[in-house]
Amino acid sequence: MKDNFSTSEKVAVAAGILFIIAGLISNEWLLARIFSPDGDLQANTRIAIWVVDIFLIITGSTFFFFAKRHQVMNLVVLVVTSLVCVFAAEGILRLIDPKPPKIRGLLIENDQKTGSYGLRPNVNIATKLGLKKIVIRTNSDGMWWREVSRENPLKKTRIAFVGDSFTFGIWADTPEKALVGVFDSQLNPKEYEVLNFGVPGLGPPDIALQVKKKVLAFKPDYVILVFYNGNDFRDAYFGMKKYKMVDGIAVWNDSIEKEIIPEAFRTKPTITDSLKKSALFRRFNSLILMHLSVNRRSGPGFDFSASRMFGAQSFWSTKNYPEIAIKAKDMALKDLDNIRKVVSEHNIQLVIVAIPYEEQVYTTSLTGKDYDVNLPQRYVQEYAEAHSIPYLDMLPILRSYVRKEKEAIYVPNDIHFNNNGHYIVGKAIADFFKRRFIR
Repeated sequence: MKDNFSTSEKVAVAAGILFIIAGLISNEWLLARIFSPDGDLQANTRIAIWVVDIFLIITGSTFFFFAKRHQVMNLVVLVVTSLVCVFAAEGILRLIDPKPPKIRGLLIENDQKTGSYGLRPNVNIATKLGLKKIVIRTNSDGMWWREVSRENPLKKTRIAFVGDSFTFGIWADTPEKALVGVFDSQLNPKEYEVLNFGVPGLGPPDIALQVKKKVLAFKPDYVILVFYNGNDFRDAYFGMKKYKMVDGIAVWNDSIEKEIIPEAFRTKPTITDSLKKSALFRRFNSLILMHLSVNRRSGPGFDFSASRMFGAQSFWSTKNYPEIAIKAKDMALKDLDNIRKVVSEHNIQLVIVAIPYEEQVYTTSLTGKDYDVNLPQRYVQEYAEAHSIPYLDMLPILRSYVRKEKEAIYVPNDIHFNNNGHYIVGKAIADFFKRRFIR
């Protein structure tokens, strides 16, 4: 029987077969086991895989369609035109693609050369979060706060906040709209003076050092330690050399992770990491994340999954801690104990506030087969109760809020609060403080 297909048409058929096979084998089950460190894929990655699968199968079917109708040249024109459009779109997006917000020149290594750092005094830095401009001006003592006197000449009751980027007030429009600023607005300014020592990226050992070397000089009556559930146990384990200073920005020190974290708990490169080099993928991924974020934040219903990776936030809600997590937890509690002892020696009242990470707030169920969302903060609460330290867990307050209200409390595609989230937390801490200490 005479073969009616030309060589080019046979090539088109073969290409169609290859595309369809690629579409079938590039399924999320297989890719999760090859590329994902957890064996699971995030929702946005699963959506991306399905889109690629559909694209490959449709492309393969298109090759069959054109080959069958002996229109290979039309197919060639279509493929070439499509590739030109893709490359053009990639080039344009790389030119206009917004860069991740960074605050250059804000941080400076401390005098002790321990690897820890603080805010550079007297800086005036403008940055952007999306289209919103944020100006950060630090005072002469290196705080994103108004000028204060170390001597406290008016003899007000002083309340010092210590913590990481949440305490600092990252992505709040102004320091007054950050959680410490909101707390400050709820107290009588004639009697109380609030100080914000928050620094992005500080962990428990950094804070213990900061309290000794800086906070005590201001002679506060209260120290409110803001503990972040998402990474403070991790940061205690990594110590004070987890970041390197580059242009006033804290850059993660990958070598530390390789040295002290067993490979089984270390984050591995995923397929998403490779795809993120493409501006087209980043734009597509951001649209998916925005869609997921809107859906999640319109009401509860998020299915929680505990990660097996040490650096993941949900790792710390694993029901049965592996040995490395127990060690990190013990190190963090030891840092808290060092802070407690120092402030106690100076007759300062310590208060601890636990801030949940986003998945803890939005998950449908607090417990599951392998997770307990009340971790890791339960360990902090047990420590606080054992030492009679006033303790506030923000998780039930935020979970209650998002189930009653429609407003978002987090910045889109970011772990931090927006102005609304800062307000809720700052107001809740102020209410707690007034119940416990103001009669």
